[in-house]
Amino acid sequence: QMADIAGEDRDSLFEEAAKILVLHQQGSTSLLQRKLKLGYNRAGRLVDQLEAAGIIGPFEGSKARKVLVPDEMSLEQLLRGSGSEEEISD
Repeated sequence: QMADIAGEDRDSLFEEAAKILVLHQQGSTSLLQRKLKLGYNRAGRLVDQLEAAGIIGPFEGSKARKVLVPDEMSLEQLLRGSGSEEEISD
């Protein structure tokens, strides 16, 4: 799934945004806007990239998206590794 968005196509704040959402366990555009001081459009693009990478779940109306990565260590493995979920689960 990580191959959906190649590194060069990712926003430069992709990893920082991923860490924020995993830390807070809340997949919200407004959280990224506040923490990274971004406009709505850029935060929205980051959220789309994070969904494509399998870090957060799909849009669910007004609710925050589900964060699919349980902790920062798992996120590091996902970002550094091949991205297959088999390597992350214990």
